[in-house]
Amino acid sequence: MRLNLYAQNRHTLIIDGVPISGFADGDWLQMKVDGNAAARTQGGDGPSMNLSTAQGGTITVNLLPTSPALGVLYSIRDAQRVNPRMFSIVLMTGVEEVIKGAGCAFGDTPQFQSGGPTMQGRQFVFECLEIQLDTSAIESVVGGFVGALL
Repeated sequence: MRLNLYAQNRHTLIIDGVPISGFADGDWLQMKVDGNAAARTQGGDGPSMNLSTAQGGTITVNLLPTSPALGVLYSIRDAQRVNPRMFSIVLMTGVEEVIKGAGCAFGDTPQFQSGGPTMQGRQFVFECLEIQLDTSAIESVVGGFVGALL
């Protein structure tokens, strides 16, 4: 049994075919899938559950101001303004989850502060029509433990 451990240096991010590096300290990635939620309701015929399907979402990446990828991302953003088009995002996390964003475009332009004693990250928000999470490379700890007992 292989136990998959987290390693921050194993993160790989590719945006529009370009490898991205220079991630900010701390949690530099956030993903939010829209929809795919359940809501309980009470109707005249009793309780029920409303389920919504996944409908894309948002991927947020935080980079250091010294990241070599800043110029590339700003160039892709400028090209998107002149000739609107969508691109893909692929991320392999430190536990080998693979997150794929299709039909992506820049959301808000990064806002940042400067002049303080520490560097502030540059946050890029990407809106995606579709987000898929592939966890097939991750072996369940419970499944591996139970399988070892059998």
